[in-house]
Amino acid sequence: MRTSPFLFIAALGLSLTALPATAQVDVTYSCGSTPTGHAEWPSGSPLWTFDFVNAPQSTGANGSGLEIRNVYYNGHLVFNTAHVPILNVEYDGSGCSCFRDWFDEEAGYATDGIQAGSCIALSTPGVVETTCDSNEAGGTGGDPGSFTGTAFEDFGSELVLTSNQRAGWYRYRMKWHFYADGRIWPEFSFSAASATCTSQTHRHHAYWRFDFDLDGAEADEIREINPTAGTEMTFTTEDVRTWGNPADGIFWDVRDSATGFGYQIVPGAQDLLLAIDSFSKLDAAIAVYDPTEIEDGATFLNQCPINLDSFPTYDGQDPIVNGETVTGEDIVFWYRSSATHTGGNPWECDIVGPTLNPISAVADEPNAPEALPDGYLLERAYPNPFNPGTTVRFKVAEAQNVTLTLYDALGRQVAEIFDGYAEANRFETVRVDGSGLPSGAYTVRMEGETVQGSTRIVLIK
Repeated sequence: MRTSPFLFIAALGLSLTALPATAQVDVTYSCGSTPTGHAEWPSGSPLWTFDFVNAPQSTGANGSGLEIRNVYYNGHLVFNTAHVPILNVEYDGSGCSCFRDWFDEEAGYATDGIQAGSCIALSTPGVVETTCDSNEAGGTGGDPGSFTGTAFEDFGSELVLTSNQRAGWYRYRMKWHFYADGRIWPEFSFSAASATCTSQTHRHHAYWRFDFDLDGAEADEIREINPTAGTEMTFTTEDVRTWGNPADGIFWDVRDSATGFGYQIVPGAQDLLLAIDSFSKLDAAIAVYDPTEIEDGATFLNQCPINLDSFPTYDGQDPIVNGETVTGEDIVFWYRSSATHTGGNPWECDIVGPTLNPISAVADEPNAPEALPDGYLLERAYPNPFNPGTTVRFKVAEAQNVTLTLYDALGRQVAEIFDGYAEANRFETVRVDGSGLPSGAYTVRMEGETVQGSTRIVLIK
């Protein structure tokens, strides 16, 4: 197990600032240091502990956003490092071409609870507003505030970290959602702050780098599961993968070979909408840990696609994926989150990202399905209260057709916000747009072939 670099900051006597004892998340930090700080949640009896690095100090030639390190859940080591070292965009014609974006420059956003040093905020749940949020409310790209850094929101059963980055006219929101039951949702959002080129159709790609150190033994194993075909494959060498037909429901399972503790990497429903091509190259890659293999070596503009010298199409010539054995090794998992930005709407906000489900250390089953005694899980909305948009996530134990309908306080149907086929044990993310609705309480009602449930949301303008 590698030692937390944050311990060395304390040992060297650098200035540290602790949040108030009344906080539900305990954070110690030193702005400008690497890592920026250390967090434990919930206070007093933490389930999650981790170091975090604000974007300006993040790893990689072009930065890697809000980076988390030395991540433990309930005493189990999950990640050495998790971040986004590769970020690019490709346009459809009209001279805009493609760009390799940097991810180490922060953009201002709005929140309360800003702490001394101004790089940390202990925010009231639901008040964080980034460019993505303001654009969803009908904004035209302006930064909604001046805070730069990481905001922490404690929703009781969920801790959310938020940062807002800029790369020219782009605004990239990055969130880490940590749940009390061990789940992680790495959320990435693509938006913009000016209309230069962004009114044209283009495709964003963010490549997550998950450096798993499960239970600290650095002896992991990884499988690919295809539920539709009823097949699974255990990887023995490094590889580049795709999820193929989204209906197959392919996901990956990485765990410590000794204890059995691990995580499933389940593709997000929005990620599945944009297939790989000659620009994006891959959906996933499995590699052995190497401290020099942080990104693919590309810089800007003329190297904006994934560099074939680093992620080949099975050509075995690169330093990241070159046929090394992965059996019993420290595994790094790369995952592509992508979205198509619709032409004519420069202020669109696209939200993507996988779900990471914990696998029990004592049973060969994921923990998440055990939380579905009623055959479904309908999470409370985030944020809630909200203005003007919020997100509701759900999953069902058995694949089926599902609808989500919005009702006002008088029981009148306001809108149908989801109508489609939901795969078994796969989270679906549903956006609720309240920009045209009056303030008040609303109910999101879910109905499927075998399940039904509801959750309450509150719109405050």
